[in-house]
Amino acid sequence: MFWIAMSLVIISGTMNAIWNFFAKRSESKQAYLALIVMTANVILIPILLMELLSERYRLQVYLLLLLSMAAQAAYAFMLSQVYKLGDLSQVYPIQRGTGVLLIPLISVIFMGERLSIGGWAGVAIILLGILGLSEWNKRSNPGQAVQLMPVLIALGVGLCTTSYVLIDKMTLQYVTPLTLIAASNIGFMLGNVRTMVNGKTLLSEWRKNKGMILLGSVLMPGSYFLFLLAMNLAPVSHIAPVREIGTVVATLLGIWILKEKNGIRRLMTATAITAGIIVVGISG
Repeated sequence: MFWIAMSLVIISGTMNAIWNFFAKRSESKQAYLALIVMTANVILIPILLMELLSERYRLQVYLLLLLSMAAQAAYAFMLSQVYKLGDLSQVYPIQRGTGVLLIPLISVIFMGERLSIGGWAGVAIILLGILGLSEWNKRSNPGQAVQLMPVLIALGVGLCTTSYVLIDKMTLQYVTPLTLIAASNIGFMLGNVRTMVNGKTLLSEWRKNKGMILLGSVLMPGSYFLFLLAMNLAPVSHIAPVREIGTVVATLLGIWILKEKNGIRRLMTATAITAGIIVVGISG
């Protein structure tokens, strides 16, 4: 079961990187993010309504769903802002790396899970590789420091990711993965509500990037659905770091397709992340 979970997480991480790449390429980041969840919600919201009407949950379940939606709303808003300001191969590693550090730590301290010495070593390798990719200690141009705002927003995105993953781990004890994704998508949609009422912006983005929007509407919920399935098969402290293989994929997409800078250095640090993923997968 553990290796099935690992396979699901690797696919999930790759899918996550691809839809984030599409978000970076879009013209209006908020419009793109709003459209991909609106498309998916056509199917998911009826599933949510049917389950909520057919089941009587305790108050804490509804509170957990609301907390997940709130974290997703903040995540969606900051994600649209961070891709306006920073390179994909810079901000994606930072926002994903925050979770790599915090999720295993919190799940071990508060959720009773365990991580071996080898597992912690793998997490450390992944984190160091991600920090290298972020280039937080380098100058983007001679005499010019790396801009602070995209780094801070990327950290905020990472904190939101950490929050909803841990909340959703608890929520899965009571609801199905599809129900949870439907609720999360509503929260994500609310994070871009200002753009949703701007029909002209939405229509323009749809006309220019219809293919990316349709793919994103499958990849975004599909990616998280696979991760939720994996969380039912293995401890979150073991599998959450492995999902960050998407960092390597996003870095490659940023370098090769978006022509972002410092390609060789970023590829070297991406190799370190891959090594850390292998260590976590073997050690657990």
